[in-house]
Amino acid sequence: MHARFNRITFVLLFLLVPLGLSAQESARIAGTVTSEVGRPLVGAQVFIPGTGIGTLTNESGSFLLLNVTPGTHTLRVQLIGWSTSDRPVTVTAGESVTINVQLSESAIALDEVVVTGAGQAVEKKRLGNTVATINMDRLEDAPTASMAEVLQGREPGVIVQQTGGMAGEGANILIRGGSSLSQANQPIIYVDGVRINSEGGQGGVGAASRLNDINPEAIARIEVLKGAAAATLYGTEASNGVIQIFTKNGHAGAPRWELQTEWGFSSQPDSRYVPLAGFARSDTAAARLSEFWGKDIRPFEVFTTPLTPFVFETGNFQSHALSVSGGSDAISYFVSGRYAK
Repeated sequence: MHARFNRITFVLLFLLVPLGLSAQESARIAGTVTSEVGRPLVGAQVFIPGTGIGTLTNESGSFLLLNVTPGTHTLRVQLIGWSTSDRPVTVTAGESVTINVQLSESAIALDEVVVTGAGQAVEKKRLGNTVATINMDRLEDAPTASMAEVLQGREPGVIVQQTGGMAGEGANILIRGGSSLSQANQPIIYVDGVRINSEGGQGGVGAASRLNDINPEAIARIEVLKGAAAATLYGTEASNGVIQIFTKNGHAGAPRWELQTEWGFSSQPDSRYVPLAGFARSDTAAARLSEFWGKDIRPFEVFTTPLTPFVFETGNFQSHALSVSGGSDAISYFVSGRYAK
């Protein structure tokens, strides 16, 4: 019985020896994945192509690869929205190598997704309707003071007409022209699925528009639905088209602050209008006009005065926008404010 126990012990030791040697021959690769500004990147894929060894970074951007065969390998790091990094690494048996990788932001062209009137997200190439998308990322450097300026000239068939010069006055928006002589021809506008009143006045009478209350810096994208498809999805009231506005959302991570400031002025050229011409019919009228215009005017002598300085003046404007976004896995936030004068 004692000899049989020794034989079993010898067999077990013989089986454990290769496992111990294999563990000593492997190596480890550890490190972190961060952005160019040092922010940890969560969920990045870190792997060695062709080996089946890989992992994902944790909340602190750290990773650990075990059982790496000694030799020279290519460590690849991938994350959607960031550039791919390939780093050569050489490891020896029993060694632990530390590699820190920095990724830079990179736009990736994916199949565009739009939200239909039925509330379902569909790939744009599979949608039978005509949906135009205005991406606000391309307009970050454009001086847009209101939503009317954002829509103006951005999409074929969308016409924005200013009804007057009143402060905060809305604009008439037409998609592929008007369809009625007596009714409003403006499209229906939704902001994050909620319909808003965007009428800017009719018949030469201007009115303030709630559309201009939206901060352009808080918008992620705008979708314009044209043609009969709008009436099919939203009813006959949408026969003039539908404009859907989607605002920005916060993302998991530390708070991110953005500040945008604009200053400017506008003026009317004097050469655009013909100077005012006239004459005084009496000495009393000549004295009164001389005092009013600030020049020496004699009776029955024709005089000219530029009209522009008395009607127009140089207009100064300024705009300041501040936003903060962030959140966690459970909740996200995006708060923005804008002051315009």
